[in-house]
This record gives sequence, structure tokens and C-alpha cells, in this order.
Amino acid sequence: MTSMSPLKNGQKIDARALTTFTWNADLVYFDGPLLSLFKGDDGIDVLFIWLDCDDRRNRWSIIPIDRESLAQYLQKKITLRSICLAAVRTVIFHTGVKGKRSSFYLLDTYPEEYLPDHDSYLEDSISTQEAKNLTREDAVDKSLWINGELYLEDIELIPKLYQQLYSFHYGMEYMGRSAVKEAVTKLTRNWRGGISAVNLFSGLKQVTPAIHRARVKELRYNSPGKIRLNLLPTLASHISDSMAQIATSANFERAQKLYREIYRYFKDQKLTGLDEERGIVEVVLLPHQVKHLQTYVDEFFLIMNWVQYRENFISLEVSVMSQLRMLLAYYRRLRRLREFVLQGKLSLDTEFLA
Repeated sequence: MTSMSPLKNGQKIDARALTTFTWNADLVYFDGPLLSLFKGDDGIDVLFIWLDCDDRRNRWSIIPIDRESLAQYLQKKITLRSICLAAVRTVIFHTGVKGKRSSFYLLDTYPEEYLPDHDSYLEDSISTQEAKNLTREDAVDKSLWINGELYLEDIELIPKLYQQLYSFHYGMEYMGRSAVKEAVTKLTRNWRGGISAVNLFSGLKQVTPAIHRARVKELRYNSPGKIRLNLLPTLASHISDSMAQIATSANFERAQKLYREIYRYFKDQKLTGLDEERGIVEVVLLPHQVKHLQTYVDEFFLIMNWVQYRENFISLEVSVMSQLRMLLAYYRRLRRLREFVLQGKLSLDTEFLA
């Protein structure tokens, strides 16, 4: 029988004192995850590190990791040991055969007996494909230019809308990541129980690690001003391209015509929840309704010219009703942001900055 050594230090804590963690990716995996990336409900990325085991339990540590350290670790520039030594706090917990977490302890420093080796880089030979995928694109700086008469609620609304669009595009672009696809599928399926459409965007944010999130680097307003962001350039380009698709009067009217047509169909068929953001309840559709709604999904993709997203979107195992609601929730936000663009209060057409 094997046994684990007792912890030398640590204060036992109630699990309810900790935030809820959402799995993002396994970085090292061998007969099970050894190192995984999670995100807390507080928005902080953490690493779950396997430490030890006996015949009954596994021992794990949880340490926070900032955006820069995560990027450098994934790029093999710093070691896991250096991250552990820099941790301002460490949580140790145990899991049993069913994986349930228990026996939580808070430590001021990382336990010395579990420190990784001095050369504990995330080498290709041990890293997962998920870990490699996280480094396929580096974040760059981009400025959103703001101008004209803006009010406090405008300064709050513009970044909020942009962030929600960014989360949607992240879901479409990174659907190959298991955590992203699981999040989108789960959230859209949950519309049957009255889930809020807003939760789709916040749920996607929870599976977006800090290195991929749009981080504010500068906020200045002196007519003109700017919101300087550090973000993934592909996603920023897709938002700009989508805005360009409905910027002209002709394309916007085409999009609005589709929206009105869908609205009339929902009303005629006595379907509910087209433009509701909360309390949406899924309904059972008849075959002819499924076929008809699918034509609306196809038309929306044509209007937005989203050729690159079609395959990923089709791969979602959710109803056509959920697909359509997700697309229209996106459109309502894009349409709202368009108002700022047309009024000359916002410009998305800015070159990426080195």
C-alpha cells in the first residue's frame, strides 16, 4: 500500500470559499491529466497540477497564473517551477475514485517537496495538441477610435458589445478546442430550460484563456480618442468584416428584411423567443418548421459572408432553433454597434499596431 506524506503547512478551508472553476484545456496528459488550465468565475486563470497519489486518492495543487506567465510558459520561455515559486498562494486538494474534490488546504508558498524540476519547460514531447493550439496566434494591439458626443453609458456599452462579438467569434474560430465546443453545445442546448442568451457570450468568455482575451491597454477620450486593445487579430478582423457586411444601406436592409421575415414566421407559427434575451424556452418543431428555419440560417451566413465558419457551425449538435437564436443574438449586438459607426462615434477600421 502506498501513502502520501502529510502536508507540512496549510490551513484547511471550506471549498465554498473558492470560486467555481471552468476547465479550459489539458496541457500535459498521460493516462489522465497531469497539468490543466482552468478559469475561475473571477476571471483569473489557474493551473491544476497533479502532485501525488496513494491507493485511494490523488493530490492536486491550484495556482493562479497571469496572462504574461501563461504565454511565456506555452512558448517554452519559462519553467513550471518558476511559476510555482512565484505563486502568491497555493491551494491543495484531493480527489477520490469518482473525481470529487475534497480536503482543501491553503498554503502561502508552494510545497517544496512538490516543486517541479529546474528544467520543467512545456516541451513538445510532453505537451498536448490542445496546448499547442493555444499558441497558434499571438495577440497584437489594435485601437478602436471613438469620437463625437459620447455619454458615460456609451463608453460602457461600446466595449461591452465589442467583447460579446469577440466572444462569439472566438467560439466560431476555436470550435476545435474541446472546452469551447462543449461550452457552446451545452449553453445552446440549455435554452430548453429558459437559459439567458446573454449566458452564451459570458459562457464563451469563461473558456477563453487570458492570452486570448481582449485586454484594454489604453482608454482615452479627447475627441477623437481611442480604446487600445491587445487581442487576437483574426477575431478583430472578423468583427470588422462582419460590420462591413451590414454597413452599407443595401446589405443592412437585406439583413433587416431577413430579420423581419423570421419574426413574421415565428408569429405565424406561434413560436416564441425570437428577440428575447432571457427566459427563452425551447419548443418541439415539426419537420417542415425545421426545414424552413434552416433556410434562414443559410441566408444569414450568406449575408454575413461567413464561409470560414460554416463547417464549425454545422458541427454543433444543437437544434436549428438554437442555432438561429444564437445568430440573431449576435446580429442584435452587431446592429447596435453599427449605430455608433454610422454616427461617426466609432471606427473599427484601424491597422494593427506592432
